[in-house]
Amino acid sequence: MSEHIHQLLETALHNLKGIINAESVIGEPIQTPDGTVVIPICRTNFGFVTGGSEYSSSASSVLPFGGGIGGGVSVTPVAFLIIGPSGVQTVSLESPKDIYSRILDLSPQLLDKLKNLLDR
Repeated sequence: MSEHIHQLLETALHNLKGIINAESVIGEPIQTPDGTVVIPICRTNFGFVTGGSEYSSSASSVLPFGGGIGGGVSVTPVAFLIIGPSGVQTVSLESPKDIYSRILDLSPQLLDKLKNLLDR
């Protein structure tokens, strides 16, 4: 039985390698006409299961095998990294859980505005 399960796992992992790459998390950059580059950032979740069993047969000395594999992938966009003439900006697609997360997300923009006010 272990030989059959080993073959199932080997086949599944070989196929899984084809879909797991950096582009699953960091998407391909998109260039706009004004020179701004937008990079999508995603959250990926993978699920995988395999199993099998041998069952006895009175007609043969070799035990028949039954098994299966299942898997799934979820890719969810969570943010965009925007690189443009005015600087770098992160736009989150998820709502922050609390006010402190929101302040941390906005801190680069707040610091830029504060610096501009102080430079006047």
